[in-house]
Amino acid sequence: QNLVKQKKQSFKDLHGSVFCEACKFNFEITYGERGKNYIECHHLVPVSEYKAEKETSLEDLALVCSNCHRMIHRTKNTLTMNQLKKLLSSKKT
Repeated sequence: QNLVKQKKQSFKDLHGSVFCEACKFNFEITYGERGKNYIECHHLVPVSEYKAEKETSLEDLALVCSNCHRMIHRTKNTLTMNQLKKLLSSKKT
């Protein structure tokens, strides 16, 4: 079983469904059956920054919606998950 599937299953086992770890968006709630179990997987540390031949672990991954994933990578200065969450919380009214 590949690592992304393992990450999704681990998250689902813990939370009951998959949703964005940053903004909490849940594709299944919005899109119904078509969105069930859909979410993108983000490397917390870019693979290009790995030292030597490090293997990716579940802890190296985060589940994010498409919008949050794009915002993380929008510029060369990628955001950390904490930076993204802080940005999101500062915009809520």
